[in-house]
Amino acid sequence: MSKAEWIWYPDDFEIELSNKLMAERYERDVMIPPFWKTPTCFQNVKFRKTFDLGKEERVRIRAEGVFNVQIDGAYLYSVKDEFSVPAGKHEIVVSVYNGKGLPSLRMEGETVFTDGTWDVTCNDHVMKKAGSDSEFLQDNTPNTFRLPSKEVFPVAAVETGLGTVYDFGEEIFARVKLTGAALGKKPRVYYGESFAEATDPGHCELLSEDFVVREGYVTTVIAKAFRYLLTEDIRFDSLSAFAEESPCRCKSSFVCNDGRINEIYKVAERTMELCSREFILDGIKRDRWLWSGDVYQSSLMHYYSFFDEKVIKRSMIALFGKSPFNLHINHIVDYSFFWIVCFDDYLTHSGDEKFGRENCCKAFEILDYCLSRRDEKGWMDSRPDDWVFVDWADLDNTGEVCCEQMLLVVALRRCVGLAGRFGYSEKQAEYSAVLRETEAKLEEFWLPEKNAYTYSFKNGKPDGKVLMHPNIFAVLFDLCGDERKEVIRKNVLKNPEVPKIVTPYMRFYELSALCRLGDTEYVTGEIADYWGAMLEEGATTFWERYDSEEKGDEKYAMYGRKYGKSLCHAWGATPLYLLGRYVAGLKATDGAKSFVVSPDLAGLKWFRAELPLVRGTVKIEADEEGIRVSSSELSGVLVAGGKEYPVLPGRVTEVKR
Repeated sequence: MSKAEWIWYPDDFEIELSNKLMAERYERDVMIPPFWKTPTCFQNVKFRKTFDLGKEERVRIRAEGVFNVQIDGAYLYSVKDEFSVPAGKHEIVVSVYNGKGLPSLRMEGETVFTDGTWDVTCNDHVMKKAGSDSEFLQDNTPNTFRLPSKEVFPVAAVETGLGTVYDFGEEIFARVKLTGAALGKKPRVYYGESFAEATDPGHCELLSEDFVVREGYVTTVIAKAFRYLLTEDIRFDSLSAFAEESPCRCKSSFVCNDGRINEIYKVAERTMELCSREFILDGIKRDRWLWSGDVYQSSLMHYYSFFDEKVIKRSMIALFGKSPFNLHINHIVDYSFFWIVCFDDYLTHSGDEKFGRENCCKAFEILDYCLSRRDEKGWMDSRPDDWVFVDWADLDNTGEVCCEQMLLVVALRRCVGLAGRFGYSEKQAEYSAVLRETEAKLEEFWLPEKNAYTYSFKNGKPDGKVLMHPNIFAVLFDLCGDERKEVIRKNVLKNPEVPKIVTPYMRFYELSALCRLGDTEYVTGEIADYWGAMLEEGATTFWERYDSEEKGDEKYAMYGRKYGKSLCHAWGATPLYLLGRYVAGLKATDGAKSFVVSPDLAGLKWFRAELPLVRGTVKIEADEEGIRVSSSELSGVLVAGGKEYPVLPGRVTEVKR
């Protein structure tokens, strides 16, 4: 295998690839680009490295863009695909310009070849280490990248008054292939995540009108999400699809005595697999965009299932974009804070010091921007250009919203830790001072008479509303002591008079908080009921939202559109995290060099789980008689019955109840 890799200016591959992917979002035949700014790559870059050769070496060169080569400051003329480097110590500099894509370079000789050890500059007099990822690119170039695909076939064909509807048996993300095809004047393919959507050509979310003609067959241009297909004005001999394959592979398993939960786990895996592509997408049919809040939740699910470090890093890099940071991620205040939390959590689970050191300044840059947006009282307020989101529920987010102040505290805490970890002492002191002030001010949102955090301040006074959201965050992010957490549990989270959480997005946080408070049996019941109900609806992936009161085709509607709801949504895979983190009880510790396991049967009679770590896996078995834990590579600790037991690689640690 060649050691030579394609190289580029760091972060630019991720930025360009995400722009291409997000530009493929359509509603019917209308392209819907992101509504936030999308930076582009540097078009003019320069690569550099010094070699000391024992003999003259012939080097093959490829570039995406026009290029020139210098050796020791002298241009080599007439270089097209090969050149020689004399014996001795020489500095090789290659400039690449690409006005239509990512400037990238690949050179291959016996000892002279491109890889991540090369320096690169965008000609701002700052040298950085080049980006590269040959494992991800496989046989592609940086500008022609496409995920690998496999041909799949329908499992059923149903005749309708509109024509034949082809059922692929499960949700896929694919380009349609029509063998022996003859296209009419207005050929179309109509897609449906549901049978109802595919058989409603006037309202289905996705359709294709553009085709690529190959020898013997035609394909659609863009891969789209569907289970069912209907064609119009096309004759063909056979129909299949090139289904794109996720680069992520599941590394976990969870089996218990409850068959419904076992099936839920498998469908959650499939949901996350489909949403984990070049990047982590929130939904593959409609959005196809990167959302910071969704990436944060999905990353937590990943650590307990797929644990694909690269897709998480690619997503964070693309979401940040380029400096200077001067606009909230996705225009959403909360999502800027969640990027910081996601970044810090990634380091906790991966121990990736190199990535942390190279990118921690991005966290500081985001936080500094957020701090600059505070009002005169030091609070994050709802400015006209800032989207205060919190949840998809119908919320009044005017004024100073408690959740935003809480997330500010969390972000400050994380950045204090990051600054100390990577040697930014001035930043650490600055953020520590702001943190003390902000934590003290947060107490103003606590209403002693209601034993809860109020939702927001209006005109300098608390609005008096008690809602789940800030109280969930207080528990989940340790923003109050254990005694107050218990008060919140009784007076808010388990209080039927407090409005319930109705969106799956916020349910992730709610159920996580309840697990933190020890209500794991209640949570496993909620998993069985809520996600199990989607299985009863025939779901092969989990939905953006589910309401058992919605009947017939109305259950597919959302955002004012008949089939606007996503039936494959990343946050639908929430059980992966809840079962791995709180039932199996796995937690990475000591910079991901170790782990702690504290299993909780949570109302189950038994379970067997295998979960990934940054290196190797942990097997956890629990039943009413005892607990057994083993690790393939890392040492850890089993906590059971208030005692700690060492877990050593290759050995089984067993504790009887």
